[in-house]
Amino acid sequence: MSFSTDTKWPQGLLDIFENHRNQKYKPLESFYFGPYIKLLNYAIVEDSFTFFITPQTTYDESYPFNNIHSSFATFLVVMNQEHKPVLFVEIKAGGWVNSASCRLNADAQMRRRYNEILYECPIPRLYGLSLLGTSLRVYCTDKATSKITPPFVHDPGKIAPPFEHRPGVDILPSNYLQGQWDLDILSPDGLMKMQEIIGYIKAEVEAASSGV
Repeated sequence: MSFSTDTKWPQGLLDIFENHRNQKYKPLESFYFGPYIKLLNYAIVEDSFTFFITPQTTYDESYPFNNIHSSFATFLVVMNQEHKPVLFVEIKAGGWVNSASCRLNADAQMRRRYNEILYECPIPRLYGLSLLGTSLRVYCTDKATSKITPPFVHDPGKIAPPFEHRPGVDILPSNYLQGQWDLDILSPDGLMKMQEIIGYIKAEVEAASSGV
C-alpha cells in the first residue's frame, strides 16, 4: 500500500474518521486533529525522517468566538528536516462550512498564516489546506509573487477587507464563499488533489537537497 499509487484512502483511515464522527463529545478546535495527523503521516511522512508534523499555536484576532481562550488558534505544519514549513493545515469544525461569517474567518486565518510563515518555506510554492470537517479548500502561494490563490473575494457593497470585518456591523451576504469548500478530502477526488500536492512537495524538497 503506497499513498502515491492509491486509488482510494485506506479503509483503516476512513474508519478512524467515521468513528470520530460518531463520538458524543466533539470539541470545536481539536476534534479532527488526531485523524488529520494520521492522514498526514500516511500521505507525506510515511516511514522516512524527511518530514514531520508539528502543531503551532498563535494569537489570532480574527477568531470568531468572543472569549480569551478562543483567541489562540492551533494549526498543523509539515516541516522538513531543517524545521522549515512545506505545508500547513487549518482545521475547523464541519459546521463552519454552513456559515458565511465562519467561512470569512476561515479564509482570513489562512491568509494570516501566509503572512507568518511564507518566507520560511524552502520551496517555491507553499500550499495551505483549509479543512472544515472534511470539506477542503486548497490555497497556494508562489514565493516569487506572494500572491495567494484563490484571491480574496471582496464584495465592496457589503464588507471591508477580511481583517477589518466587524461582526454585527458589516453584514455578509449569506452565500459569501458558499461552495468554496466543496471538495471532500476523503473522496477519490480529494485523494487525487492530495497526491498532486504531496508529489510536488516531495519532488521540490528532494531537488533542493540534491542541489538541482
